[in-house]
Amino acid sequence: MKKYLWITILVFLSACKQSKPKADFPLAMGNQWTYAAHIKYHDRVTDSLIEKDLEWIMEVTEVIPHGSTQAVIVKGFPTDLVWYEGKAERANYLLLVDSNKIYLSNLAPEDSLNIRVRDSKDSLTNIKTGYNLMFDFPLVKGKTWGADPEMPQRSDSMYAWVVQNTASTNLAAAVKYNTNPDHSIFEFQPGVGITGYQFEHHGTVMELTMKLKSKRLQ
Repeated sequence: MKKYLWITILVFLSACKQSKPKADFPLAMGNQWTYAAHIKYHDRVTDSLIEKDLEWIMEVTEVIPHGSTQAVIVKGFPTDLVWYEGKAERANYLLLVDSNKIYLSNLAPEDSLNIRVRDSKDSLTNIKTGYNLMFDFPLVKGKTWGADPEMPQRSDSMYAWVVQNTASTNLAAAVKYNTNPDHSIFEFQPGVGITGYQFEHHGTVMELTMKLKSKRLQ
């Protein structure tokens, strides 16, 4: 009887472990994503509308263990091309992977922050907040996060990330953040990562569309 009881317990624990949600974003050192980007913007110098196509690379340049959290330095996050004005440099961004959540730091991953992510005693609580939450897995239709805590609660789906459709192994989820002046949409496919990004300003002409062209994953 005891033998069967232990088998039942082990099967249950195994099932719990397998069903535990995770951040299915392949962020191994050296992983690289290449995007085809189309940009439309108003050039202030010539007072003209300009459209441009270019190739954009996002890559993982460093992975830093931090207790149960993983700190990942990414170079060339898609948002670098927002408000493009003829040239853009790939900046460094810090992603914190904590179980099924990924936080995007709004701080440059240099100097004091670079020291902090290497200090296992630092909880990084000021970075792992709802406002910094980039993805909350699994991505299922209607899921919402990241509303600004300083704003009054809203009955609509604006000023927060909202999953437009459920992700699967063959279909990317669209995750949208909509405000009065602009909106952003990330397309994310489990096991692949960000497969597309869109940004559009509702006043000044600034439109950005990025689609995954190729990937190199470890």
